[in-house]
Amino acid sequence: ITAVGGGGSTVKVNNDSTYISDGGAVTDHNLVQGLVKGWMNLDGSGTAAILDSFNVSGFTDNGTGDYTHTHTNAMNNALYSVSISSKRATSTNNSGSQHQDGTFTTAAFRMLFVEFDNDPSHDVDMVFTMVAGDLA
Repeated sequence: ITAVGGGGSTVKVNNDSTYISDGGAVTDHNLVQGLVKGWMNLDGSGTAAILDSFNVSGFTDNGTGDYTHTHTNAMNNALYSVSISSKRATSTNNSGSQHQDGTFTTAAFRMLFVEFDNDPSHDVDMVFTMVAGDLA
């Protein structure tokens, strides 16, 4: 993208910007709302650590399979959407089940993981999160 007039100007996009779909058939006017507002790739094995992230200021390890994801920039309200997944790499169980515990604030959300056999005695090896919604 090059700003009109060139010269390395910053291009700003707001909620009423128009864009055309990949196939060219659909035109929409809310590019900003459709963007992912944050994501995290967390190594949950051993001493948990963020491997990579966007708009994540950190996390709290609340105990086995229990993490709180904290946003760098707050969400507008606690009605945002979260997608989480995990990977547990063992010879007997390759993944974990997960759920949010209902604790959503504009600054953070909490998530819990257990193995499919409902054994909460192991951390999952990897945690992946994505957040969509309105930033404050």
